[in-house]
Amino acid sequence: MKKIRVFETFAGYGGASFGLKKANIPHEVIAFSEWDNWASELLEANFPGTPNLNDITKVDPDELADFDLFTGGFPCQPFSSAGKGLGELDIRGTLFYDVIRICEVKQPKDILLENVKGMTTQKHRETFKKIISELERIGYNVHFKVFNSKHYGIPQNRERLWIYATQRERDVFWDFDLTPEPLIGYFKDFLDENPDPNLYLNDSQIERLIEKHKVDFNVTETSCFDVYNKKVRKDGISITLTEPHHNTLRVVEVPVNGRFRVRKLSVTEHFRLMGFDDGELNFANQSYQQLCKRAGNGWDINVASKIFRLIYS
Repeated sequence: MKKIRVFETFAGYGGASFGLKKANIPHEVIAFSEWDNWASELLEANFPGTPNLNDITKVDPDELADFDLFTGGFPCQPFSSAGKGLGELDIRGTLFYDVIRICEVKQPKDILLENVKGMTTQKHRETFKKIISELERIGYNVHFKVFNSKHYGIPQNRERLWIYATQRERDVFWDFDLTPEPLIGYFKDFLDENPDPNLYLNDSQIERLIEKHKVDFNVTETSCFDVYNKKVRKDGISITLTEPHHNTLRVVEVPVNGRFRVRKLSVTEHFRLMGFDDGELNFANQSYQQLCKRAGNGWDINVASKIFRLIYS
């Protein structure tokens, strides 16, 4: 298979690159575009020597090498209205404009974009329609689908919208879809055997959780506590990983000598639930907060790998 040249934007920890690697697809990243300093440090640690062009709004497509695949988990900012009551949307001033601006000039064969499921809801319908129409305007056939990580081997309830735009002449029966797969393990199977003691809440913190959320931590197997919905999940699935400051998830272990055991997820556990093997990502000695923030905002590289296999099969 010919080596695919990739321009990875809004790169985070390099989710597209790790997804391509997991899919065993020969590729070369011509450049990243990632403005966050901590994410950029991770990219340098894991992909030394690959240029990072930082702010995508400053990227000049005429100065870019040619590439076959454009990827990005672009932020969904509110699109401004253009005209008075005409229902038009103006992509200028948004970061999606830069996706279109670059791809219109470079014309890669394939574009893969990722965003939250909420993009497909009634509230954002016009924005979503504008995204699709802009990709079509610059010459692409557009496919899209919401995939949930828990349906493809990883026990995380993570629904994400994937948009695939292509210049390829696909077979009329080709469908942008993945065949569901059984889980390779449940939530408890993705956890550390000997968690860091510093991850555990003290008795006072646990009591506050019980009082605030009226929850029972008397479990018979290690489970995921969904803080937002105030319940301990019984299905062996993790809730969606988010940035750690949201405090949406806690691990609840079987009580020991009558004492409840509740803790945070470790960094390694975060990345296992994002499709990584242990040691696959160089953490660059970054803090718990920064690394878990990357995981909460990143691509599930397991799902990404399956999408890439579909695209390039």
